[in-house]
Amino acid sequence: MEEILTKVFHRSVEYAVIGKQIVLTEVTPEEEPLRTETKNYSIQAIRLTGFIKDETGQPLPGVNVLEKGTSNGTTTDSDGKYSLDLISDNPTVVFSFIGYATQEVAVADRTVLDITLNADTQTLEEIVVVGYGTEEKRELTSAVVSVGNKEMLQGAFNSPLQMIDGKVAGLTVSNPAAGDPNRGTDVQIRGASSFKAGNAPLIIIDGMPGGDLRNVAQQDIESITVLKDGAAAAIYGSRGANGVILVQTKKGKAGKVNITYDSYIEHDAVAARPNILSAEQFLERGRDTDRGARTDWYDELINTNNFGQNHFLAVSGGNENTTLRISTNYRTKEGIDIASGRKEYGLRTNFVQRALDGFLELGGNISYRVANEDLLGTDFANPVNNYGAFQQAVKLNPTIPIMDPNNPTFYNTLQGYDTYNPVQALKTRELRAERVYSIFDFNVKLNLLKNLSTEVKLARQTQDMLLKQYYNGKSAESINGLFTGRARLQDERWTDYTLEWIGNYNTTIDRHDIKVLGGYSYQEFNNEGHWLQNRRFPSDSYGYNNIGFGNYGNSQPIRMADVMDSWKSKEKTIAFLGRLTYSFDDRYYFMGSFRYEGNTKFGNNNKWGLFPALSAAWRVSSLPAIQDIGAINDLKLRVSYGVTGRAGFDRYTSLAKYDGYGQYQNDEGQWIQVFGPGNNYNPDLRWEKQISYNVGLDFALFDSRVSGSIDGFIRKGSDLINDYLVPVPPYLHDRMFVNVGTQSARGVELTVAWNAIKSSDFSYTINLTGSYTKSRMDKFGDDKFKADFRYMGDLPSPGNPGPAYRLEEGTEIGSFWGYKYAGVDEDGKILIWKNAEVGGEAIVASTQADANRDKTYIGHGMPRYELSFGNTFSYKRFDLSLFFRGRFDYQIMNLYQMYYGLQAEPNVNLLEDAYGRNGHITSGKVITDYFLEDGDYFRLENITLGWSPKIGQGKISSVRVYGTVRNVFTISGFTGLDPAAIGVTGLEPGMGSLNVYPVVRNFALGVQVGF
Repeated sequence: MEEILTKVFHRSVEYAVIGKQIVLTEVTPEEEPLRTETKNYSIQAIRLTGFIKDETGQPLPGVNVLEKGTSNGTTTDSDGKYSLDLISDNPTVVFSFIGYATQEVAVADRTVLDITLNADTQTLEEIVVVGYGTEEKRELTSAVVSVGNKEMLQGAFNSPLQMIDGKVAGLTVSNPAAGDPNRGTDVQIRGASSFKAGNAPLIIIDGMPGGDLRNVAQQDIESITVLKDGAAAAIYGSRGANGVILVQTKKGKAGKVNITYDSYIEHDAVAARPNILSAEQFLERGRDTDRGARTDWYDELINTNNFGQNHFLAVSGGNENTTLRISTNYRTKEGIDIASGRKEYGLRTNFVQRALDGFLELGGNISYRVANEDLLGTDFANPVNNYGAFQQAVKLNPTIPIMDPNNPTFYNTLQGYDTYNPVQALKTRELRAERVYSIFDFNVKLNLLKNLSTEVKLARQTQDMLLKQYYNGKSAESINGLFTGRARLQDERWTDYTLEWIGNYNTTIDRHDIKVLGGYSYQEFNNEGHWLQNRRFPSDSYGYNNIGFGNYGNSQPIRMADVMDSWKSKEKTIAFLGRLTYSFDDRYYFMGSFRYEGNTKFGNNNKWGLFPALSAAWRVSSLPAIQDIGAINDLKLRVSYGVTGRAGFDRYTSLAKYDGYGQYQNDEGQWIQVFGPGNNYNPDLRWEKQISYNVGLDFALFDSRVSGSIDGFIRKGSDLINDYLVPVPPYLHDRMFVNVGTQSARGVELTVAWNAIKSSDFSYTINLTGSYTKSRMDKFGDDKFKADFRYMGDLPSPGNPGPAYRLEEGTEIGSFWGYKYAGVDEDGKILIWKNAEVGGEAIVASTQADANRDKTYIGHGMPRYELSFGNTFSYKRFDLSLFFRGRFDYQIMNLYQMYYGLQAEPNVNLLEDAYGRNGHITSGKVITDYFLEDGDYFRLENITLGWSPKIGQGKISSVRVYGTVRNVFTISGFTGLDPAAIGVTGLEPGMGSLNVYPVVRNFALGVQVGF
């Protein structure tokens, strides 16, 4: 019996004979370290181990190790080690890592395989995302800069674009309120030039034009590419004149399933605050009467216990035919003020499925994100990003109590022009926006031949916003209006549809490489919404959740437009596009593209436009004379020409519109709404046209340890859209939108990367970017629409001293317009130079000045020079980065000094400077160069220290712990709070605001774990 059972079950089953029964037990085989039998018992699995390093001997963590032809794979740990059980006969293993040449090695009978990966011989061989495709960096013929996720700044950010601030020469990222969790960034490329058609670049996320960066978690971003010149951006036609920013998210990769956890906590601290008079100083100077309290209004608005957290989890993997990546994140952030905050969470997934031996590829992206925003705004008309509370905190009498002395349960409601209790304004209302973002796109690609493919993309992008407002019975408007509560609900939706077809063909004939792209694009943009409001509620119990319980007019007739409104608009864009790329012998490159585009916003006589582009490059380093110079590894000269457009003006501007003309009684005595012509329509209205020229030089020197580029550009814009004064009659209205005016910009940009030190234990890399840009208004009007100049930037009341800018033919955009300061007279009144002639006759500004005679250009608010200086160190398992940034050669109009730095301002608190540096002035505010200060600054923007501890064999493959500080210190002569917080984009750069959000220093502590 025992002999038979042994032969039947071999060693896989144990048996025991108990009486007349035989009890069988399955045996778990002992694990063999190198070879174990697979399930089909026909192939033996080989455990392959090894160590992967770079040319210097440093271990490479995160290298993909994949058994070719299977989904079996792994990645190297923090020490560069790997272990993989191979499952196929005669296996071949593929080793791949970004920035290094891929290697395929036949295993044969080996069980240990160590690999040295070689870096690409030239950094110019990187793959760069461009419009409707990719290119090798070495083949680029236009001004394109790509920043990978490993090169981006680290830390806690409100916008992904803050991660490349200073990383791209010519890209200006302005953060007027970096500490507001709901405030984005202001971005422009190579200066501003448009009045009414927008100056912001086109954002494209995973090929979806018009994407919203708030729908992307910063950890999901693989790269951000900036198309700076017209040749690169022309393929996007009427939306490319301000440049294009392409955001590529991370995708799944074939091989072992990878899990990433990325988390940080953050905290903001006030980095600078206005030096205003204390209550005692206020009274000593006789500024106003003592109201009994001692209130630091600024401190009362600060939330010192603000914290934020971000948790991110991603799972990716797949095989040669199927790849998938899913990520999710959760983020909360409290503002440094007492009202604002943000909570968001989202899910993003992408997949690629190949079938029919690669003939068919299916892919797509799905993104869904919810954001709940507690907003700071106190203004009904502008509830978002309104920082008026901090203006009140500067100017209010510091002896005024916060609470009503006669009724301490209520706030002290203040009266007067532009005067209110900021604590009451923020504490007696609920102002919240609930946003839902979603993107669904689906791609079908047919690889008809090895060198011929066609692809169709279908996409839908939406944003839903529900804005909720409730001002309770203790708010100023309730108390002043003698009612309880006002509620307002606004629901708005943006829905975009995209259909694109693209075909690609490439061939190589001898030394000739040819690539052809052709396609069709259709986009539809929809916006609709409505709002309703009510007030005079029985109590505050319901808030905005039972809006029908109110009695808005107190039983009196009301205008329905005061309690509700709705709207809807649509825009369509259709385009045919093409591109030809040609190279000869890896020496000469040529690119030509076109976009023929129509847009419903354009006038009936100008629905379609053609946007061509040409560019070429010559690899100078291919010359024998250059090849003999050992220090030069690569040298490429580029030239480009491109025509782009700008169409960011309002919809229906070119059409004849009807607007409400009030209410009139009909014959029955009923009041009815009547309508009439609402504008001067213009059937000739078209996109703004911009022609761009670019000359560039790409270089790699000293064994490619030093690389970079130099670019020089000229942009010429024409047909600028603006509303001009026209005679009435023959026109019905006195203003009309027309294409008039020309503008130009010139600049130089430099980017340098230097691998200064690279050894087995220590490395040091330097990155430098710099730019010079100057924009000018060339022509303002024409023979039909007369205009020589335009005033802009009206300063706020009370005591509005006039406009701060004047834009005139031949002047620089952002030029300040004012008087030349000539000191003060014996009474302390400001003197100015008559006729703006310094050294001539000094006259009293308040009584003798003539604006038409004595004002002149006194400075410019757009920085001409920008510089960034990055330093990255690594020593064994530690890494350190220090990133410096600066702006130079520009001025800032310091409104704090003008409004709150002069003793003549009545009954308000002042800066200490009013009795210090400005103590000799007794008269009121005047726009002079006295208040115009140099904005030059140099700042340690970001410092990050990281540690990657050694991890043993196990489930965790890598760990990195890091700490980051943003806004470490600033070197500047500017006497305001922070020159970097002053906006420098648009047509009114360098204007210091009175509503200044607190300047913050951000601290973040994070951990990144790979499984």
